[in-house]
Amino acid sequence: MGNNQSEKTGKFIYEMRKAQNLTQKDLAEKLDVTDKAISKWERGLSCPDISLLIPLSKILDVTTSELLNGEKKTVPQQEPTEATVEEALQYSSRSTRQKIEQIKKYTLVILSASFLIAAITCLICDFSITESLTWSPLVIVSLVFSWIVMLPFFQSKKKIAKKTFLIVSILTIPYLAVLAWLLKESMVFRLGACVSVISIAALWCIYGVFAKFRNRKLRALGITFLLAVPTSLGINYTVAYLIRQPKKNIAEDIVNILSLLICSIICFGIDYLMTQRKK
Repeated sequence: MGNNQSEKTGKFIYEMRKAQNLTQKDLAEKLDVTDKAISKWERGLSCPDISLLIPLSKILDVTTSELLNGEKKTVPQQEPTEATVEEALQYSSRSTRQKIEQIKKYTLVILSASFLIAAITCLICDFSITESLTWSPLVIVSLVFSWIVMLPFFQSKKKIAKKTFLIVSILTIPYLAVLAWLLKESMVFRLGACVSVISIAALWCIYGVFAKFRNRKLRALGITFLLAVPTSLGINYTVAYLIRQPKKNIAEDIVNILSLLICSIICFGIDYLMTQRKK
């Protein structure tokens, strides 16, 4: 679309949204986008993605052709024409998704082949040098763990981050247990498990924060900085306790905490100013 057409369409979206008694936030939640995106559409700075045209037109109670033209038709459009427009949009959206899925599929095959080649190479090198399997099982276990963790990105279409976190939460402790068994070092499991539990709990909290404030990323980021304070302290003091080395550098902790608090305050401040500006 040209600039004039973008502005015309944006104004039309604004008017239809008001006619439906929807705020930018309401419309954003229905389309699973940010209210900032809605604001850009209405100001003509950007256009809705083609995959959103059909659901957007249904929410605004207009036809897709009216949405594209940026005005209501005085004469009712023939149903076959509208059906053709919707069919074309659906095909374009479906075609784009298929291309993305195809790229993901090929990338997964290439990465899987690379991991397999790397594992076989490690086995051959390890056995050739030491005439036994010493370090190669560690590499293979790590490769398998990494391959499973990255699967949601290539296999899932929705909630990729959530599925990835779920896999990490389930497999991290068994992975550390296998590493500790291969290394014959129990400290690897004790230390890794404690740090992992703290880190995974923090990750889930951060995920929940961004899910709740998905339309206010700066507020979510500010809360994330606050969560980083107990997380970093918990990890530092847990490690110090397990390795029997008292934490002595208190000044470093104070500097880190102050830095995180300052970053958090900045995020909250910018979020507040942007919210007031919109109002």
